[in-house]
Amino acid sequence: MSLKIDVLEEKKNPLINRTEIKFRIDHFEKSTPNRLEVKKKISEMKKSKEELTIIKNLDSHFGASYSIGKVNIYDNVKDLKLFEPFHIRVRNLPKDKRSEIYKLKRKKEAYEHLFEY
Repeated sequence: MSLKIDVLEEKKNPLINRTEIKFRIDHFEKSTPNRLEVKKKISEMKKSKEELTIIKNLDSHFGASYSIGKVNIYDNVKDLKLFEPFHIRVRNLPKDKRSEIYKLKRKKEAYEHLFEY
């Protein structure tokens, strides 16, 4: 699916070393785009590393043919780990890695090595 992403608002947060972007995706007669596709497209648009790009939320309203979302692009891994909650970091991974992380977490085993950074 070819995504057309319109940036509604973009601001740099120097205290946290990240760029915060609010965007809109039109998807008339199509389903809401996959979070990983959106992440890849935004990291290409902003020329940032995909592993440091975090889709915070992606909302579609009933009957609407567009989605509004927020993304945070971090300058380094240390700040990403500090400011992004665990469930958001996991949500931005492929499905197979998500299930593996949750399985290891339930068993109380190490899972940090499965994150892409």
